[in-house]
Amino acid sequence: MMKQAIKDLLILQAEDLRIRDLKNRLMSIPKERAALVAEFEVVRKGLEKAKQNKLKVEQAAKQQAAATQAAQENLRALMIKSTSVKKINEYNAILAEIEAAKKNISNSETREIELMDEQDAAAQLLAKAERSYKATGRTVQAEVRELDSLKEAIVKEIAEKEKLSAEYAKNVQPKFLDPYRRMLASGKGSPVGTIRNGSCSNCNMKNSPQTVMEARNGELVNCDNCSFFLYDPEA
Repeated sequence: MMKQAIKDLLILQAEDLRIRDLKNRLMSIPKERAALVAEFEVVRKGLEKAKQNKLKVEQAAKQQAAATQAAQENLRALMIKSTSVKKINEYNAILAEIEAAKKNISNSETREIELMDEQDAAAQLLAKAERSYKATGRTVQAEVRELDSLKEAIVKEIAEKEKLSAEYAKNVQPKFLDPYRRMLASGKGSPVGTIRNGSCSNCNMKNSPQTVMEARNGELVNCDNCSFFLYDPEA
């Protein structure tokens, strides 16, 4: 039959390991929360970029339309001017200017059409960015709320478990309690592990025949390698 001293330690350890796990989970929450906020920030910046791009294309389209109108007015002015030219060399020069103005208008109108296509593409990208912003915002907000609720629940459970731990610690023999607490503070493995086939459940190393025999006799022993407490569950 397992000795009461070992039972008391195992009862205490169950609470303490749960506390350790809860505290580790609690420590990970801020990082997870920050990752969610960063994810949303990427989407927000994407939306802002899409807005700026659409505005930029719209402004370029307006400027191009103004340039086309100016080129058309210049052509009309040249056409009027050509009717009053009397010298052949001046007339030829005007004709060259008219051809250049027509070419300029054609190029400007072509660019207007291209900018119309760019406006459509920019509007589609903006609509996509807005949908992503809304969807991500809803998801992130929901997950952040879940993390905040989880944090509250963990803090509450830790407080409850710490009270239980303090009560259970009163049942543990002082000669075991202090070493146990040092082992627990290391954050590695379980202060009270098992020994099976001579091996420690914490470090997996073999123990001496004497240590194994003492454990089989129902004693709480220290691992020959890691010094953690060991007991034989089959003793």
